Amino acid sequence: MLLLTLSLGAEDTVQPAAWTFADYERFNPATFRMYAPAMRVMDHAKMDVGLLNAAVFFATNAEREKQKLPIFQTSRALAACAYEHSRDMALENFISHENPNDPSKRTAWQRMEAKGLKSGERAENIAMRTTNGLTYLAFADEMVKLWMNSPGHRANILNRNLLFLGCGVHACTCPKFHVYATQNFASVVP
Repeated sequence: MLLLTLSLGAEDTVQPAAWTFADYERFNPATFRMYAPAMRVMDHAKMDVGLLNAAVFFATNAEREKQKLPIFQTSRALAACAYEHSRDMALENFISHENPNDPSKRTAWQRMEAKGLKSGERAENIAMRTTNGLTYLAFADEMVKLWMNSPGHRANILNRNLLFLGCGVHACTCPKFHVYATQNFASVVP
């Protein structure tokens, strides 16, 4: 169910409600590409982080479909882990799989274990890029393209043993509007 909010001001406009985790069930990679809010240009002041996470998720699953692999299922634990690492990278100004500032979150495996992901195969992709002028879909497509052109990142996306994916993005407050993105993958989730 899509909820709408009414914004009254100089111009009366109807805005879609912010993306929620439950919205993943309503879409697949093809139907998400027709979702009008995903075609809006991102606005730093009013960015729907959940929608951007979903755009990255569905763009990634489109790559799985091209290779005739089962699409990823969503995971709240993986999404939370991915978001927190992206947030840490943005706020602490680093881009790395290793957090240089917090020994308890140093590695992806430590971060995933803290969310209850303690067994099975796991992997992580990270990246950072500017978003000025990009729609949610265009940003996601560009980010996934970067990962697919990198052998290690591509291997994670196309690993048939990895069945669950959580995407997490965080925008820095810098004028260039950098967005840090993390993908966490797992073969099993709690």
